[in-house]
Amino acid sequence: MGDDFQGTKWITLEPNDSGVPYSFTITASSSTTANDGFIPYGTNVNSVSAKAYDSNSNDVTSEMVNGTPAVDNNVITVNLDYPSTSGTGVYKLTLILTLNTGSVIEADFIRIRAEDT
Repeated sequence: MGDDFQGTKWITLEPNDSGVPYSFTITASSSTTANDGFIPYGTNVNSVSAKAYDSNSNDVTSEMVNGTPAVDNNVITVNLDYPSTSGTGVYKLTLILTLNTGSVIEADFIRIRAEDT
């Protein structure tokens, strides 16, 4: 089970949205004793993958995640599509982060709405 990624805004996807880029900044702790970052002090995100799930925990990655997520200096960019088959609802995006230490951490972002406005 991954830690919840602390986000403050909803991502809203509408029909015909395709490849919309969203970025997530993954912060490292400021020192070896601080608990103020998502990843440990001195670590970086080497690679990332993403999975998407509907409110019933069904995997909808192939509908929502467009291509391979990118990582640049601990900033993750994921391109999202409107889930045309699953449709309106609330979705979760799980980022699977591989750190330069080899550790793997999950960040869950549960603020994605698909709606036909």
